[in-house]
Amino acid sequence: MAQESPKNSAAEISVTSNGEVDDSHEHGFNREEFGYNADTQKLLAKNGETLLGAINFFIASVNTLVNKTIEDTLMTVKQYESARIEYDAYRTDLEELNLGPRDANTLPKIEQSQHLFQAHKEKYDKMRNDVSIKLKFLEENKVKVLHNQLVLFHNAIAAYFAGNQKQLEQTLKQFHIKLKTPGVDAPSWLEEQ
Repeated sequence: MAQESPKNSAAEISVTSNGEVDDSHEHGFNREEFGYNADTQKLLAKNGETLLGAINFFIASVNTLVNKTIEDTLMTVKQYESARIEYDAYRTDLEELNLGPRDANTLPKIEQSQHLFQAHKEKYDKMRNDVSIKLKFLEENKVKVLHNQLVLFHNAIAAYFAGNQKQLEQTLKQFHIKLKTPGVDAPSWLEEQ
């Protein structure tokens, strides 16, 4: 809900501005002062759409971080916990067998338990290493992504409210954001070839 609020507000500004532009032209208010107002409203609508593009990009990037990157790390942590429990269980079984008598009947059981223990220890060590690496990458990625996205968000909002169209467009270029032209559908894959 918190992610959608700024997006919806910016979209409402853009729609309202577009509606006012259409209204002024429909009623024939082409006098100089109304013409200036119409041009201002068109610029406001265009800048609103540009700001909306920046907000959508910001939300998409944060969603990717939260719903994909963090979720993947949590899944790896759960697998690590499962591997630790299995490792502890096989370690305990091996310790119990080693405390008991060693005869022709228990030696094959001890050997099999040793083999299972070793296999689960290797799995546990691998998962512990995977978790360590993913947590390190998550921390680096989280800081980098959030920093970049907050810079984008700040610059776009500041340029929008300052009325600086060039700075707003430059902010989108800096972050490689391409806006879709309203009313124009993307070409099909056949048209692109």
